[in-house]
Amino acid sequence: MNTPEDETVFERSGLASLSDLKSPAHKKIFSTLEKEQQLFLDMEIEFRSKNYKWPRSPLYDFSRVWEYPYVYQHLAAYLDASPQKSKPVVADVGSGVTFFPFSLAKLGYNVVCTDIDPICKRDLALACKCVPHSPGAIDFRLIENANLPFEDSECDALYCVSVLEHIADIENTVREMARVLKPGGLCLITCDINLHPEDGRQLDCKQFGRLMSLIDTFFVRVYPERTIHPVDILTTRNSPYPRKCSTLGVARMVYSLVKQKILKPLRGQRAGRLRGATPHSGVLGLVLRR
Repeated sequence: MNTPEDETVFERSGLASLSDLKSPAHKKIFSTLEKEQQLFLDMEIEFRSKNYKWPRSPLYDFSRVWEYPYVYQHLAAYLDASPQKSKPVVADVGSGVTFFPFSLAKLGYNVVCTDIDPICKRDLALACKCVPHSPGAIDFRLIENANLPFEDSECDALYCVSVLEHIADIENTVREMARVLKPGGLCLITCDINLHPEDGRQLDCKQFGRLMSLIDTFFVRVYPERTIHPVDILTTRNSPYPRKCSTLGVARMVYSLVKQKILKPLRGQRAGRLRGATPHSGVLGLVLRR
């Protein structure tokens, strides 16, 4: 029997918790998305470019095991509550080429994927020919400058999964998200949060404060932030899935070159960061309205 907490596990903003992963609500959505990802991977030979450099099974990642169900739940609820007859347009900011837009198209969304990597345009077009996604549709638009490739107020909803922590100009990106959303449109943001005071990767305390100030400038929070006990925070160190992070691979490569004396040895904290394994991070989820 589900408790009220099980039913509302994603109806909040704030840090993800280990307890969320044990809830019936998460397990149900995760099971659905697992099947969707496997269907996508079964067709991968038909569309995947050898030059594609991002994780190919992102659902099995430290944070996305939580992020994808979180975003999926809110977009499903938004669609159910939508009075419009036409299929809502939802933007995927920093999409890569994954199963997730196909899952949302099956709900009835017209999903517009965006990315800076031109490989995504080629692979996604081929994937659309062989991976089922009706009754919705999937399109791709390349980000060729600092602005999102949409007209003002073009999108009914927007989601950005584990992207903002990798962007230098957060101010412009958040401003652009607000610009392309219709008034009252739904915005879902998830991102990794740095939990180590001496580690400059991901969003540190100062950058996090700047992000939240921007959020409150352009959006209205739908749900209050729920406090998570420190022991229960989902992190890179306790997640059931390892961190799949390309930047970590670069760090390890650089450190390997240092050891081989191909590069000059690094000193101090920077060398320590490269020697370290996965950065200590949590993951934040925000449900917002324009």
